[in-house]
Amino acid sequence: MECKVSSEECVGIWYKDGAEIQSSENLTISKDGCFHRLKIHKVTEENAGKYKFEADGRKTESEIVVEDPPRFDTEELEAFKTAVTVKKGHKATFKLSYSGREPTKVQWYLEGEELSSEGNRNIETLDGSSRLLLMKLQRKDSGEIKIKLKNEFGMIEAVSQLNVLDKPTPPLGPLEIVEASSSVIDFKWRPPKDSGGCKIQNYILERQQVGRNTWKKVGPIGPEAKYRDTDVDHGRRYCYRLRVETEIGTSELMETEDIQAGTKAYPGPPSAPKVASAFKDCINLTWSPPADTGGTSILGYNLEKRKKGSNLWGQVNPPNEIIKDKGFAVKDVVEGLEYEFRVSAINGSGAGEFSTPSEFVFARDPKKPPGKVLDLKVTDSTYTTLSLSWNKPKDIKGVEDEAKGYFVEIRPAEKTDWDRCNSNAITMTSYTVKGMKSMAMYWVRVIATNDGGEGEPQELANYILAMPPPGKYICT
Repeated sequence: MECKVSSEECVGIWYKDGAEIQSSENLTISKDGCFHRLKIHKVTEENAGKYKFEADGRKTESEIVVEDPPRFDTEELEAFKTAVTVKKGHKATFKLSYSGREPTKVQWYLEGEELSSEGNRNIETLDGSSRLLLMKLQRKDSGEIKIKLKNEFGMIEAVSQLNVLDKPTPPLGPLEIVEASSSVIDFKWRPPKDSGGCKIQNYILERQQVGRNTWKKVGPIGPEAKYRDTDVDHGRRYCYRLRVETEIGTSELMETEDIQAGTKAYPGPPSAPKVASAFKDCINLTWSPPADTGGTSILGYNLEKRKKGSNLWGQVNPPNEIIKDKGFAVKDVVEGLEYEFRVSAINGSGAGEFSTPSEFVFARDPKKPPGKVLDLKVTDSTYTTLSLSWNKPKDIKGVEDEAKGYFVEIRPAEKTDWDRCNSNAITMTSYTVKGMKSMAMYWVRVIATNDGGEGEPQELANYILAMPPPGKYICT
């Protein structure tokens, strides 16, 4: 701060908050001719206040406001960011020191929910430091820990993580049988919903032969959720119990349903094949797996085809090459012939029932939409009807295919949207529009269609009025 007086001989005094101040380690008071200066070398909160300079009975005032947003202690902040891991029932402490202009509001959060000092939670904030103490912790208390500081000049926050370790939950069913032969039962299951925050070390497996009261401990079988039991007898049924083992403890058990060794269980039928696309030399099919897998995994599919009018089904894929995907490109077709298809699923027991057949499909390239109809004209009209006729579009191979039907559309002159007169395509080349408003003005067009889609509309050259043609009289 600087003040200029009228005389170099003038002596001045500096004050802060009413008390005279002198030069010190952080503050320098100097005089250079008529200029009196006060310099603060490193501003802190203590330097905030009202300053006054007085000389020869005259004085001037100013104020220093120190804006000091909250900030954390750098070393403590790095340690705070490290996740805290404790066992169930233990306690966890989170602490951070901070500085900044008071008053500072301190808030603690667990998974976004603000915490307060109650129950097993205690918050202490004193002299630029805040501590969160969490006691008798449960697995559900795991989550993000956040501290937020706020004063009138800014806001800052820091995040840590709390991991509470506990025993795992049981494994999850249902059991999936991979193989159930006369000498092997191979099955798998799903890992526990919550491993308790620890890595799974083992699954503990026990087995009981149905009809006996004792359980045989097979032992720890490793961390993978699957087991292949080769010590089984053909035709006997077995039940299994599973537990999860981690460094914290062992879960409750999951008991499986009975599994019989050596019984064949074939899959149900897949969905009927659907035609994804058809060409003269290839028909692409897709299908969905069966709802009933027979209790084991689906290994693949067999696909059969039949010509229309024939009773003989022939297998598409070679007998020793099952189809792995849920779809297939059938290339053994003859152009112009019509085919239907059926599919069966295969599991460890063998092939199941065939699906219902697909719809018939021609082995031919996709149709092209037809062209515009020709010679569209009005043949008759009344106050409420309009009769039209036209000729078929030209059939240009590879460009515009033959039309299979027609749609007639009208549009009142005052509207922009076309209304379709017939919901289903008509095969005749004439049509009578009914329900028109007397003397109303309409635009009319006809659209040809086939399996390849709809062609370009052919519109009448001029609008028409809903009235009899000139020279025609209607007697009532």
